[in-house]
Amino acid sequence: MNNRERFIEYVKNGGKQFCSPQIGAGAGFDTKMVGKEWISETNLEDTIAAAGMFDIVPLFNLGCPYEEGMTVKWETVKTEKQEEDKIITDQILKTTKGSLTRRNIELKYEGAFQPKYPVTDKDDFDAMEYYIDALSDADFSVVTNFTKRSMETINGRGPLSIQWAAQPYELLCLPNTVDTLMLQIDYPERCEILMEKIVDIDKKLFKAVATGGADFIFLGAPAAEMLSPSIYERLIIPYSQRVTAAAHESGLMVYCHICSPIEPFLTMGYFNQMGIDLFETISPPPVGNVKSLVDALEKLDEKICTRGNIGLDVLLNGSSQDVKDKTIEVMKSSVGRKHIVAASDYMFYSTPEHKVSVMADTVRDYVT
Repeated sequence: MNNRERFIEYVKNGGKQFCSPQIGAGAGFDTKMVGKEWISETNLEDTIAAAGMFDIVPLFNLGCPYEEGMTVKWETVKTEKQEEDKIITDQILKTTKGSLTRRNIELKYEGAFQPKYPVTDKDDFDAMEYYIDALSDADFSVVTNFTKRSMETINGRGPLSIQWAAQPYELLCLPNTVDTLMLQIDYPERCEILMEKIVDIDKKLFKAVATGGADFIFLGAPAAEMLSPSIYERLIIPYSQRVTAAAHESGLMVYCHICSPIEPFLTMGYFNQMGIDLFETISPPPVGNVKSLVDALEKLDEKICTRGNIGLDVLLNGSSQDVKDKTIEVMKSSVGRKHIVAASDYMFYSTPEHKVSVMADTVRDYVT
């Protein structure tokens, strides 16, 4: 049984516990491990190489290149390097319904963030809908071919998850977190139209990545610091159920990552209703806000496989003994459940590699 088969079998049926720290997804740990400085220059081969340095069973989570198959293209209008450690890129998307602009800033060793998102208010709705319609008509064979190539490169070293903003509530992440919420509250009818179109796009993308051989799709789920229970009940849960049902129909499993507070939604049972197969992370303070791993697992459906819970604070600032003790604690707390030992989030560039080794080796020695 190779690592891909082992991971999938465990998510479905449990078995012998293993370690799978989150490497890749733009966080930077793999960038460091292969001797690079800019996270944007990190590729799948780098992530594979980094994961191969540890006794782990990795999950490879890659962004979906759906824009490559679109006739509507973002145009880079300016790229500027500042002080040798910062790259600023401005892009514009021109449509017959108006233009959208975004700014991306990448910091050496730290990755990228957007100080300017394309959609900020209702005046951007027409251009956003034009973009969504263009995406619906995209050539998704590009996605299938990308997935096939990725699976060939991974070659059984772990399962593959393909990521895009599949959560309809997020509106393809064109607005920032705050603006998304405000638009959903102020213009619910217009947002519902867009969300319905995004569900249809999701279904097309599911078929494309499934045809390419992927194992998981990534489903975002906004956390407690921004949303009320009513938003979850009205928008997050119903749409998640439709999206995950479509993913399952395509033969895909659903991987959900929330790296911030999840209470009180955990206690209210919301995540049990969303159709999730693999869920992370259910972390206590200071990383998350659950009472404990034991308490969280009691509230989650036992059919859901969980992943975590070694806090990044421990990996960054704790001693090797702290990491070992925490790893053993997590394993003891998750006896009888499908729980994969991992970090509380994707690991940063600055994560000490020897502590990742301690975590992986502790799991191996504890299990054997």
